[in-house]
Amino acid sequence: MGATARLTLADHNPHSRTLGGMPTFTTRAATPDDAPAAADIYARQGGEFPGAPRTAGDFERLIQTGNAFLVAETGGQLAGAVRWWDYDGIGWLDLLVAARTGAGPELIRAVERRAQDKGLRLVRMRVPDRGRMADCFARWGYLPISRERGEWAGEEQPMLLLEKRLALLTVREQRRSDAAAIGALTGEDPWVFEQGARPGWFVAADGDRVVGVISVRDAGAGLASISPPLLREGFGGRNLDTWMVERCATYAETHGYHTAELPLNDATRHLRRPLEDRFWDVDGDRYIKRFRNPEPEREDW
Repeated sequence: MGATARLTLADHNPHSRTLGGMPTFTTRAATPDDAPAAADIYARQGGEFPGAPRTAGDFERLIQTGNAFLVAETGGQLAGAVRWWDYDGIGWLDLLVAARTGAGPELIRAVERRAQDKGLRLVRMRVPDRGRMADCFARWGYLPISRERGEWAGEEQPMLLLEKRLALLTVREQRRSDAAAIGALTGEDPWVFEQGARPGWFVAADGDRVVGVISVRDAGAGLASISPPLLREGFGGRNLDTWMVERCATYAETHGYHTAELPLNDATRHLRRPLEDRFWDVDGDRYIKRFRNPEPEREDW
């Protein structure tokens, strides 16, 4: 699929606006229930590129045979769709179509988020080498890396292979330069963090931008207490908070603690399943993870 994917875009102006402002879109994985609406959009907007589903049955078959589609919604209506996959450490997208202005860019960003979550550093696509197509995608960071021949609109013509390098998503130790971002997220005085790295403090970073913070402290008797992870808006729902908790747990285990705890409250309730999958247990109003049992008392014989 990576060698023959094609893409087109209906709303190709990323700066355009609708009356009353740009609509708000939500993106999610497509399901068979989306087939009628998605097929209708492809039939109306995606007539040029090969491989696009023309009927609801076509769309369902693609999903059922392992093709991953994302859809964009606004006002309860489907506004666009895109297919994406990863191959040999690179993310790819094609069959991008939008029925509403703004849906296309939002779907591209959704693909990038998923690629980033999988640790991928590159996303690629192919577009016709004509008109303003390359300039359009250049505004979103996609630059040409090669030219080739390919099929488009039923005939062979020049194509561009576009590529974007994604920022690396990491959970790392706090640095002095993170002080202002940590203060904004936690409400604590940034001055404390400007003095140097504080042991047990970690940040989630999207490239150079701090998007989350978490800490672990000594609670006594070999117990490490982890604070609920704090994330900027737009970074929830990506398992980044689970990753942050596990980073603190690793710190606790490698610094001699036998158990780590995390409060179980409204801010962390959604973490129950992913944490249980990582060998955390629920103990009343907290999650706990045991690394080793305390030394048992010796019996006198």
